[in-house]
Amino acid sequence: MSGCAGSSNGSANESTETAAVRDAKVKAQESQKLAMLEEMYDLFKMSVVNRAPHDVLLDFLTDPSETWLDEIESHAKTYDAAAMDTCQFYEAYAIVLYRLFEREHLWTVPDYRMLYLLLYDSGFLDVVDRVKMGPFEVKNDRGSVGLASSPKVPIMLFNWDDTKWKLDLIETLPLITKGIEATAVKKNWTGAKLALYWLDKKYHLQYSRLDESLLEPIGF
Repeated sequence: MSGCAGSSNGSANESTETAAVRDAKVKAQESQKLAMLEEMYDLFKMSVVNRAPHDVLLDFLTDPSETWLDEIESHAKTYDAAAMDTCQFYEAYAIVLYRLFEREHLWTVPDYRMLYLLLYDSGFLDVVDRVKMGPFEVKNDRGSVGLASSPKVPIMLFNWDDTKWKLDLIETLPLITKGIEATAVKKNWTGAKLALYWLDKKYHLQYSRLDESLLEPIGF
């Protein structure tokens, strides 16, 4: 009997040791993934600043984000005013800005235009650059970063994709523009009307007809 008891205790100790080793491995993996997330974000920001080519930029984005960029570019070519009223602010702003670039012949690239527009010319990422960000956080295959003043409330979200982190642009944009959209709520505006207001603030002295004409397709 004593032998059986001794064998049982050995098994418990072995189990406890295994659990501790497993926990240490998990923590090490999370620490490594956190470091990789911080590195990825620094590389992403550098690529945007240096106006990297589309293949470099797309490698930082999730596959659904790339699909969404194609869809919103298609909407820019087809949505009328009624359809625009169904858009969130960041979607409506991307569309009217795209149409302004088309109308004024501002393009410097032949394709992947919505990608470049949102990352380089929309000003959305500038909103992030103007605030003090808190520490990055990782939970399983989801990464996030919030404001320093409220680090648990994310303003950017990332997904782990097998071997690397990628920015979830679809989920991130509404978080970045949440403060801007508060204006629409106060004034009882649609996302499209707020988009025109924001467009006028940015380009008021440069271009005319920053108005409802941009809510209609302009003959692509």
